[in-house]
Amino acid sequence: MTSLQAVRARFARNQGLPFADVLTQASIVDVLQEHGVTYRDRLFNPVTTIWGFLSQVLSEDHSCRDAVARIIAHRAANGVTACSPNTASYCNARSRLLTGVLSSLARRTAQQLQASAAEEWKWNGRSVLVADGSHVSMPDTPENQAMYPQPPQQPPGLGFPLARVLVLLSLATGACHDLAIAAYEGKGTGETTLLRAMYGALQPGDVVLADALFDNYFLICELRQRGIDLVARAQSQRVGSQVAESRPDGDVLLWQRPNKPRGMTGEQYRRYPKTLLMRQVGVDARGKNNRAEQFHVITTILGASVDGQQIGDLYERRWEGEVDIRSIKSAMQMDILRCKTPEMVHKEIWAHLLAYNLLRTAMAVAARENDLEPREVSFQGAKQALTAFAPKIEAARPERRAALIDAMLRVMAYHRVGDRPGRWEPRARKRRPKPGARLTQPRAVARLLHNRPKWS
Repeated sequence: MTSLQAVRARFARNQGLPFADVLTQASIVDVLQEHGVTYRDRLFNPVTTIWGFLSQVLSEDHSCRDAVARIIAHRAANGVTACSPNTASYCNARSRLLTGVLSSLARRTAQQLQASAAEEWKWNGRSVLVADGSHVSMPDTPENQAMYPQPPQQPPGLGFPLARVLVLLSLATGACHDLAIAAYEGKGTGETTLLRAMYGALQPGDVVLADALFDNYFLICELRQRGIDLVARAQSQRVGSQVAESRPDGDVLLWQRPNKPRGMTGEQYRRYPKTLLMRQVGVDARGKNNRAEQFHVITTILGASVDGQQIGDLYERRWEGEVDIRSIKSAMQMDILRCKTPEMVHKEIWAHLLAYNLLRTAMAVAARENDLEPREVSFQGAKQALTAFAPKIEAARPERRAALIDAMLRVMAYHRVGDRPGRWEPRARKRRPKPGARLTQPRAVARLLHNRPKWS
């Protein structure tokens, strides 16, 4: 496993490529071999293409032309003949990349970072993963619409394909350990179903932290069978539940198996136990400006060594997962994707997550060197520091890179996340949008000659 110390030691040998100190060529080749990828020795080989893809998703422009320009600049800075500015070769190379290669690199980066995390960064020495969902939109093409249809309430030709995503985020480091994607609506697209698809990313002893949607008897049983605990907000009082043990910091409840859900066979239903022991903790959030002042949290952690206050405090940290998703979608601009086919959309998503995890690794190194926790370091500030220092590091002589790396890590550690417990803001915008008509018919129809006066 790659330790933070080993990553830090490689920083000084950075060659100017994006994250070449964390994502080494050897690690990329190793994953390529795992997936049986063979390639010719060409300009846009998989290694160069992946590094170019990372620079593309990190840039503000996000275009292929910008990525090719960065590759040309890197070659010119190293005295290598510049390639053509035409983006066709780079785009073809991206299409040849396997989605599995990008997803394996992203998952492995998160696992290595979690293995290197200090014990004081964890919760009671355990790895906590926040399960949370969101959605992303993509270009309105027939291929994207076929797999990820637009919401049915939108007229044809006026909406955009929409996909639901569920991520598993480390509470200690903020890294994304896995992602599942499905259509926004329809059978098998719910967040609980997507979590089941990511069981392979969870290890015995892990804790899943989630919202009330995951207060699900059958899901909790499946996690318990895998040695995984759940902490989630209670959805409602269950019919037939009994208090098995009353404690000052939370009651131990005996849940009764609910009726068989539609779509589940009788054989599958009988595999689940008839009863389940759960713990319920009351959380008093009055005076913290939370939207809900009092609520209950349920968990499979029954041991008295973990008191109710710890359980309640852990659930209140679930909001950090929401902030992480905002970082991925807003700071890294993954909320609106650019690729025109589902296959390339998947690659674009995993390239974003790989870049995100690599940046989280750099933030962890900065936090370790400054006696901080990774959660105290601002993601936006770290991204700004990286993009500001990257061209300077690339242009510097080898003997000067170490000093630049030290300065970059100090800048990363300087920008902290404010301590704002119970922060509440109105869900409204003060700045008014610019006046402008909204498109009420497909663009191809609006461009027709007899419709032009309406949009002039």
